[in-house]
Amino acid sequence: MQYWKKPSLGKIERLEEDILKKHPEKLEALKEKGYKRVMGESNWSLYKAPSTAKKAVKKLKKKLKKS
Repeated sequence: MQYWKKPSLGKIERLEEDILKKHPEKLEALKEKGYKRVMGESNWSLYKAPSTAKKAVKKLKKKLKKS
């Protein structure tokens, strides 16, 4: 699920992953209209992609525990 907010209006659009796969043009249309991706409906801070470094550290810790 992705949440997109128009800063000037405070309007939130919600897009599900299966809809984005079928209609990728909807994402481009939102960007053209000035929408910004946010963390959630109640959390309007700008979206930050999850860090891949954290996943690598977790995998390494898990591997060390098994050894």
